[in-house]
Amino acid sequence: MARQLDGIALGTILAGSVSLYAGLKGYSLPHALQSLVQGKAPTVLANQITGTTPAAGSGGGSSPPASGSYSHSQLMGLWRLAGGSAASAQNAACHAIQESGGNPLVTSPNPDGGTNVGLWQLDTPGGKGAGYSISNLQDPVTNARAAVAGSSDGTDWTAWATPGC
Repeated sequence: MARQLDGIALGTILAGSVSLYAGLKGYSLPHALQSLVQGKAPTVLANQITGTTPAAGSGGGSSPPASGSYSHSQLMGLWRLAGGSAASAQNAACHAIQESGGNPLVTSPNPDGGTNVGLWQLDTPGGKGAGYSISNLQDPVTNARAAVAGSSDGTDWTAWATPGC
């Protein structure tokens, strides 16, 4: 016997899908809905981490703030955006400040011959940045996602030389 979706269930699924899409893409929900109704692709209004509007043609979303470095609270937001837990965000942000000063573009040589890259100074090619290029790891969201995975959501910082907070 086939079941039919009623209007409320279908509306709830649609609203949830639009909300998830807007959140993942960095769009405001009202703007995403308005664009959807008008048949247009939404545009990024502001970076949800930094609160800044992206430059035209930048692809919007993960470029560093005007100062070039993320603040502690912005790093906590980035950690959460990348899938990290709220419980580990404070310590993770502290690691990023200690490792990179909050600068997503910074690199440094690693004693193993690799390069430490980005906010959490992920080691390539054999460390927590394995499988990523230097330019990939200089993207703050990519670096944060790899750091969340590499640190087991902030529970294992043994691969880092910094003590955290």
